Parts: sequence; structure tokens; C-alpha cells
Amino acid sequence: MCGIVGIYGQENAAGWATEALFSQQHRGQDSCGVATADGKDLFCHRGMGLVRECLTEEALRGLPGSHAIGHVRYPTQGEATVKNAQPHLFVRNGEVLFSLASNGDITNLPQLGAEIESRGYPLEGTNDAEVIAKAIGIWAYDDGLGIEGAIRKWMVTGMGAYCTVLLTPSHLYAFRDPHGLRPMSRGEKGGAAVIASETVALDILRAKFVEHVAPGAILKWGPGGLSQPEGVPPRDHHHCIFELIYFARPDSRVFNERVYEVRRAIGTALAKEDDTPGDVVVPIPDSSNYIGLAYATARDLPIAFGLVRNHYIGRTFIAPEQRMRDDAVRLKFNPLPGFFEGKRVFLVDDSIVRGTTIRKLVHMVRDQGAKEVHLRIGSPPIRHSCYYGVDTPDQDKLIAGGRTPQEVAALLGADTLRYLSLESLRTTVFTPDHYCYACFTGEYPAGCKA
Repeated sequence: MCGIVGIYGQENAAGWATEALFSQQHRGQDSCGVATADGKDLFCHRGMGLVRECLTEEALRGLPGSHAIGHVRYPTQGEATVKNAQPHLFVRNGEVLFSLASNGDITNLPQLGAEIESRGYPLEGTNDAEVIAKAIGIWAYDDGLGIEGAIRKWMVTGMGAYCTVLLTPSHLYAFRDPHGLRPMSRGEKGGAAVIASETVALDILRAKFVEHVAPGAILKWGPGGLSQPEGVPPRDHHHCIFELIYFARPDSRVFNERVYEVRRAIGTALAKEDDTPGDVVVPIPDSSNYIGLAYATARDLPIAFGLVRNHYIGRTFIAPEQRMRDDAVRLKFNPLPGFFEGKRVFLVDDSIVRGTTIRKLVHMVRDQGAKEVHLRIGSPPIRHSCYYGVDTPDQDKLIAGGRTPQEVAALLGADTLRYLSLESLRTTVFTPDHYCYACFTGEYPAGCKA
């Protein structure tokens, strides 16, 4: 999971791209970057850290032009280094021909990487976006397919998830994998075009939402405006349900759903499956706030924000190293003094992946005098690895893998644990058959996994 943005036809495009990335910072905190074009040349700045740390006023002064792409990175394939930061540049015979940024994971990356290096283009880093850029560049320029033909070849060759923006000195392209695994939206403001992972990026720019980019589509902006070159036929839709459960901001629209409404529906459904007595509902901020609110309302229980979150600490699940996750939990949450004493507490969270955060929070609440701690989780057990942009490559790191809910509860120190059933989760979205549930079921979309 990363965040992308594309801007076409707007003075100070780098500034617009930076604002859009700032609104999508939750999608990646490892590194970021922006590339711009002025009709003749390409410029790029990327680095480690948050948007406000990397894309400073000084950096933006070196990014002229009215077209831009940008990226915030959460590392899934490839370590956290500046070589893996995006956007990537495609250079041929010393000339920078385009820049590219992408969100998602490619499952046949080793084979494609080996093919690229056999063509005389060494890979500097270890992430998939560099492979996408060099594959398209080789096919477009060395093999004579042109950019559009090379993108089409990529879309029938690359397997997995990708929402990608590509910037030449004069044109912006946006394309999405045929299954639509990751979100991509298009907006407009005046004569400018905006592409982003989430609609919150459009909102911060006061751009009008136009559409969710169709799976398999290619969009192209140039001096003559917007055109839509031939893409590839969409395949069975497999939108990532985890975007709605956890990743996306609640004020976004993703996959034709309002995220906060899905999370409220999750909370209501979770409550229907539960009659355990208790005193208070405490959502774990922030992604479970709407789930917890709806759960408490449906069960006619009081809700309290008994855990105070430090918003200057990033998301613990997407921290790149286990030690960083452990430290971040301690720094990120603090209980209200005296609040939990003697209470039967329902701790509500959106999901449990490794269990690092929730285990420490259960112990924290018990140390504060809670009489009972009951975990209520707004998703089914995550038992299988994701290969499309979520950092769960090793199944043995998933706490629910091979364990019953009772066994997981014991490991976490909770009195009881209830997950939302898959059947109930499916009722919370308009088109349940259009989603990928592989992390719960192990049934991966055909044609997506190498």
C-alpha cells in the first residue's frame, strides 16, 4: 500500500502534488517524492521520511512545471532506502525520458527483473515500481512499441496490483490493473486534471471528483487534453477489502463506497453477533472509531475514547520493522487516568494482523484496573499472506494463522475475542462479489499470483 498523485495542467504542480500527498500520508510514511515536467524537461526530488520533512519549500523550488506525479511509500517489496523511493526515472543513453510512480505489488517480479537486467538495464533498488518503469521503457523505446503500446504490454505481462502514473516531459498517463485491486480516482479543477489513490487528495485541492478509474483503463493527458487510449479488458473485480476496513481515510470514497459508512456497517454487524455483558466500548483510534461508535450504538452501550492517541506517531502496522512497531505502540497510546478501573471493557479494533499493538493495549488496560477486557474485531481472522500491497508476506507472523479465536485471545491476554464473520462483512458493501478476501480465505484471484 502506497499513495500516488498525478497533476496535469496546473501552475505550481509540485505544490499541488505535495498537498495531495500530505492528505495521503497515512498510506506510507517511509519515503516520498515528486517529479515534475515543464513541457521540455523532467525534474525529480525524493527522499526518506514524511512529506513535510522531504518536500520542503527549498525542494519544491527545484521542481518547476505545470505537470507532476508524486508518491508516498509503505515498503512491501524492497527495503526502506532512497533507491526504493519513488518516483523512478527511466534513463536511456543519458536522457531522462519519463518518471513513474505506482501503488501495489507485482507477484512475478523476480522473472520480470531478470528479464530487464538481461536487456542491459541494471536494477538499482528492489521494488516493483522500478521494474514497471524499466519494462515499459525498454518496450517503448528499445522495442519501438511507444508508451501506449508498452503500457498495454505491461498490463498483460505484469501480474498483481498496480495503480500507476507515468510522466513524460509533455504528457501524463494513468493506468490501473485489470482486477482493480487498489483504488484510483480522477478529478478536475478548472482546466487541471488530478489523479490520486484516494478522494481525500481531491478534496484538499478542492478538485471535483469525476470517476473511479476503471480497471484495465489507460488515461492520457497532453496539450490537446484528455484522451483514453485502448487499455485491456477488465477482469473479475477483486478490490482489496482491507482498504475499506483499515487503510483508507474515513472521509474517502473508495471502490464506489463511502469508507465511513462501510465502517459503521461493520460495527453494526459486529454487534448483532454479540451478547456478552459489559460496561463501556473503547475504540482503538483512529481507524476503528466509526466501527466502535456503531457497535456501541447497536448494543446500547456507552462509548468512550479511553485511549488517547499521539497523532505525531505514525501507523504502527505499517512501521517497517518489528522493533519500531513495539516502540511506536508505547509512544502512540496513553490511557485516561483512572478511567478503566473496575470496568468490563470492549476494546474495538478494525483488524488484528501480527497482534503487536493489541497485545500491548490489552495489558495497558488491565494495568489500569479493568475488570474484564473483551476484544471485538471488525474483520474476519487474517490467516493468509497478501501479495498485492499489504505487508504480510510470512504467514507465520499472522497471529490468527492456525489458531482459534480462543487461542488468540489467550495469547493477547483478553477474556474473550470475537471477529466479524466473513458473511457479515460481505453485507457491508454494495457489490460483495467484487472484492478480494484472500487474506481471510486463502483464495487468491486467478491471474494475480505468480
